[in-house]
Amino acid sequence: MYKKINLILLVFVMIFCSSCSAPLTNPSKPDAKDNNDEYVKAVWITYYEMSALTKDNDESHFKKAVNKMFKDLKNNGFNRVTVHVRANADAFYKSDYFPVSSHCFGKQGSELLYDPLSIMVELAHKHNMTIEAWVNPYRVSQSADFSSLSESNIALKWKDTEKIIVCDSGIYFNPASGEVTDLIVNGIREIVQNYDVDSVCFDDYFYPVKSENIDKEFYSDYTESGGKLTLDDWRRENVNNMVKAVYSSVKEIKPDVTFGISPASNVDNNYSSLYADVQKWATEQGFVDYLCPQIYFGFQNENQPFMKTVKEWINMADCDLYVALPMYKNGLEDEYAGELGINEFIDNNNIIARQVTYLAKLGETKGFYIFSYSSLKDDDETKNLYSAMQNASE
Repeated sequence: MYKKINLILLVFVMIFCSSCSAPLTNPSKPDAKDNNDEYVKAVWITYYEMSALTKDNDESHFKKAVNKMFKDLKNNGFNRVTVHVRANADAFYKSDYFPVSSHCFGKQGSELLYDPLSIMVELAHKHNMTIEAWVNPYRVSQSADFSSLSESNIALKWKDTEKIIVCDSGIYFNPASGEVTDLIVNGIREIVQNYDVDSVCFDDYFYPVKSENIDKEFYSDYTESGGKLTLDDWRRENVNNMVKAVYSSVKEIKPDVTFGISPASNVDNNYSSLYADVQKWATEQGFVDYLCPQIYFGFQNENQPFMKTVKEWINMADCDLYVALPMYKNGLEDEYAGELGINEFIDNNNIIARQVTYLAKLGETKGFYIFSYSSLKDDDETKNLYSAMQNASE
């Protein structure tokens, strides 16, 4: 009798202990494994759209506005928000490397009155959406005026060195500098360590210009030490090394967090002008989890028609592939589309909806990203998009 009771107790203890040792999960956060298999319907939330949310400096207003935004996005079919947390060398979060963004509370380097990224992570997960930190790694400023930078911006310290590139489009960190690469890697490490983001995305800016003068000293040091690569190949290798280091750091900290890049859609131009070897990233392990080319063209574009360009990327990529779509073009003349496509977005109110439907039926991409949040309006184009999204693969 005692043996029977003891056996029953032993079985009970084993079952109880087994249940206690099961890993605890955050019920408010979508499961990472499930997200990897989910058809992604993402929307870009730009730094200027973020700025509109933070402009009155009131945390409670920010929370209320973001909560409504995410609730509406979820109800209309989105399952990912890609938030511009560092458009330049300043941040919408607490950083040891970059000052508070001028687009956050009105002045670069001001006090972080509250943490926008922390709040957005919490609310995205509350609404069962994944959230991605979107970063421009090399861009310092969209103006060539150093006086707009705060005293704590490291670009001021590097102002008169080759670590900085100044051109008509603004100020950039120089990809040839090892210190720049370290800064970018450390900046991503702190995001992944300190915030429960599901993914990190880099924008399409790499080398800003092709001039041979921007990294002459760095390249001379390289060749004098025995380096054999041409200037162009060396520049591509500089960017490759940065991308690979970021990927490794993300996986070292949180293997379930994904890292991807949203490059321009022209593969040859990426390679020759931006020194971004997207084909290498797309086909070799250790660089990215995904690519999201910005295929911002209509079906009638004479240079890069939408369907043809999508298929070219599918045929090239071995990594996961998403497609970024140009909601912002609706109702506008497409001046680079050629005669056939110049009015395509004016004459039709369902171009993006048709692109969403095409991608879903094609079945060879993992989803799409809509650029951008402020392009979602109370109009027929947006209603058609939402209808197409509801029918897209789940």
